[in-house]
Amino acid sequence: MKIPYAGVSSLDSWPTIDELNRLTKAVSQLGQAIGIRKVNFEHLVGVMQHIDRRYPKLGLLAFFEGLVRKLENIPVGPVTRINQKLAAGVDHNSEKQLLSIRDLLTSLKWKVEAKAGSWKELGPMLFDLSGEQIREVRKKSKPATMREIDFILADKMFDEAFGLAAFLEVQRQYFVWRLRWDRKVLPIAEWIYLLQNPDWDNRLRRIFQNPNITPALSKADEKKFQERKKKRRYRES
Repeated sequence: MKIPYAGVSSLDSWPTIDELNRLTKAVSQLGQAIGIRKVNFEHLVGVMQHIDRRYPKLGLLAFFEGLVRKLENIPVGPVTRINQKLAAGVDHNSEKQLLSIRDLLTSLKWKVEAKAGSWKELGPMLFDLSGEQIREVRKKSKPATMREIDFILADKMFDEAFGLAAFLEVQRQYFVWRLRWDRKVLPIAEWIYLLQNPDWDNRLRRIFQNPNITPALSKADEKKFQERKKKRRYRES
C-alpha cells in the first residue's frame, strides 16, 4: 500500500482527493482481508487503528496526523481571522463591523460598493485586519509643517481614504490566500472532517472557521453517500 506524500512536510506538496479516496479504498480492502467487519468510511479511523496495531510500519494514523499538522501551519486568511474574532465574542458594534467587512470581502461583485462614511467607520477594524501597515502610514499623514487646525478638514477626508486603503489591503490578502491555498487545502480539510476524529476536527476548526462544515453535516453527507452506494450496488446486481 502506497501512502501519497507520506513524510513530505513541504506546504507545496499535498495529496489529491483522488489519491486520498484510493488510499481509503485500499485501507477498507486491507481491513476486510484481516477480518474487520465494519470498514465503511465512517469507521475508517477505527480500521486504521486496527491496521496500525497489526502493521505498525504502515503508519496510517501518523500520515493523517501529519496532514493535520501541515494544515495547522498554513497562514490564516482574512475571512478566517474575522470568523475567529466573531467566535471569540465581540461587542455588538464590532460584530456588525466584522460582518460588514466579511460580506464585502466575499461579495461576488467586482466593484465594491459601500455607503458614504463606511470606510471611516470600518477603518479601525480594517487597520487591525490589514496588519498595521496602513495604520502606521495613517499616523504619518499629517505634514510636520502643517498646523493642527489647518489639518482638520484633510484629516476627515484621510479617515475615509485610509479606511478604503486598509480594505483594499485586506482584500488583496484574501485573494492571495484563495489563489494559493483554496483549491489545495480546503478540499483536504473537508475530507478530514468527514473522518469524524474529534481531535483533528477541533484543531482544523480553529483554522478553517467554516459554518458549512460541522460534525452533523459531515455525518449527514456520509449517510447520503452510503445510500447512493447501496442504490448503485442494487442497480448493478
